Amino acid sequence: MKHSQSNTQPIILTDTQIFYEDDCACPSTESVKAPVQSFTNRLYRQAENIYEDALPQNFRLAFSPYAPQGPSALNIPAWERWQNFCQPQPLTQPTDHILAQQNLILPQDVPIQTPRPIPETLTVWMHVTNACNLDCPYCYVRKSSESMNETIGLNSVEKIFSTALKQKFKGVKLKYAGGEAILYFRLIKRLSERAHELSKESNLELQQVILSNGTRIRGEEVAWMLENGVKLMISLDGIEQTHDRMRPYRNGKGSFQTVSQTIDKILLPAGLVPMITITVTRENAGGIADATRWALDRDLPVSLNFYRHKPGSREDLAAEETALIEGMLAAYQVFEEILPTRPFLNGLLDRAQVGSHVHACGVGSSYLVINHRGALSQCQMLLEDPISHIPTSDLLLQVQNGPIQNLSVEQKEICNQCIYRYRCAGGCPLETYRASGRWDAPSPNCRIYQTLFPYALRLEGLRLLKKHNCLQ
Repeated sequence: MKHSQSNTQPIILTDTQIFYEDDCACPSTESVKAPVQSFTNRLYRQAENIYEDALPQNFRLAFSPYAPQGPSALNIPAWERWQNFCQPQPLTQPTDHILAQQNLILPQDVPIQTPRPIPETLTVWMHVTNACNLDCPYCYVRKSSESMNETIGLNSVEKIFSTALKQKFKGVKLKYAGGEAILYFRLIKRLSERAHELSKESNLELQQVILSNGTRIRGEEVAWMLENGVKLMISLDGIEQTHDRMRPYRNGKGSFQTVSQTIDKILLPAGLVPMITITVTRENAGGIADATRWALDRDLPVSLNFYRHKPGSREDLAAEETALIEGMLAAYQVFEEILPTRPFLNGLLDRAQVGSHVHACGVGSSYLVINHRGALSQCQMLLEDPISHIPTSDLLLQVQNGPIQNLSVEQKEICNQCIYRYRCAGGCPLETYRASGRWDAPSPNCRIYQTLFPYALRLEGLRLLKKHNCLQ
């Protein structure tokens, strides 16, 4: 289908993005539309600092800093209509309302109101064990045989739901992690059973995710996950030797073949589609394109995440900017070649959720961590430095008094004029502080974000065209 003639109807392609699970505290941003109905009698003008790019078939990509979700793809008539708003004018056509909903045009003389979704889900990282059968060089967990016992786990689940009710959340998400959480699958099942009971009693929605290295999953565990609606996220840091180097067993043997067989022989035949998370470091940046292709060839959702350094290891393992950018661009090329039609933009760039938001993560507002001893932390990166060993019935109030200052991106002066500020929201606050000694500084990955965002947005434009049969 072609849309190149100027006499065709205006076409604006947009979509709602899917939230991608990751190994951190990203807020799940909901789709928010601009309140067009309130301003129908006003004059509208083009928004400033719009990112534009050419797309195939005479479409144009347009992305507003204030967009509620991702970019829009406009054909020539829609583009020409948008250009008319260089001069203020009222909304008179259906196309105008779509432009306003995407904040590509804004009401004149009205303060800009950035969509700010209120978190509806309390997300809790349940660190069930320090134990792991792998020895990944970048892991921040101090390995030991310690694990959460059932009493601590059940007590924690009770307090989580109590907190969610007191704070008026609509749902609870439990992320079972470690170490290797699957090693304590019996405990996960027991905690899940109690969580389901509390979910029914409290009328709170329950979501559950297991974070795994993919080496110890059996058929009976897969059947239970499917029966109980539990999602699975598996780490894959390359294929063959690259993954083996990044994620070896404790005896030094590589784990890729085991992970591959788990996915191909156990998970997919049973109908369980895992989310694939790829941790990108300087050491494996050259291999993430292969890992991306491996996952997309199986139609698996992929999330690309940057390495979070542990104290004392930054010089050895912190990803070097040029290597990261080159590796990410190679992975993006794979996305363009395969071009899935389901939304994937939220998985393309670490710490960046496409839904408009002002905080990079939910620390202090909708996220907390409980370790294997039942102690409470703001972030899993601070497992060894909990803020409370005696959690009360309102866990969120305690984490709000922790050391991490999760500032709004609007409180970061350097970020305040960036076109992407409501996508990265300033980056991981803890990583920023460790790199700069300041909470109000931009992310140490700022240059990477600014380099990669245009490529990621273009991929979304191409996906929109393919989804709507506008690509040859």
